[in-house]
Amino acid sequence: MLPLLLVSVDAAAQGPSEPRITCDRGPFGTKTYGGYPWELYGCSDNRSVAVVTARGNPGMPFYFLFAERNGQYQLSGEGTGRPEFTRKAYDDLRRLSPQDIQALVKETLKAGPRPSQ
Repeated sequence: MLPLLLVSVDAAAQGPSEPRITCDRGPFGTKTYGGYPWELYGCSDNRSVAVVTARGNPGMPFYFLFAERNGQYQLSGEGTGRPEFTRKAYDDLRRLSPQDIQALVKETLKAGPRPSQ
């Protein structure tokens, strides 16, 4: 059984007037970044997406967050995974266009999350 993921970004990290968001819907598929698998999670604002280390990823535990602010996406990451693996994924993720990121968000909005196991 896998642990439940809950990515939560507090208001201080986002900005004083922005509400707290959680990214606990999912996972919605697996993508490869930096040569290893990452899972997508939908966020409560329906505009942001979390990219989380999947089983078998040596960068675990780590997540990246594409947070939409004022019409632009900001990429951040957090975790204690091995930097040589998370850095490669970061390099791939920072190359994504706004349209690419919107497509990831759209994937998390298509259907409800996978049932708990």
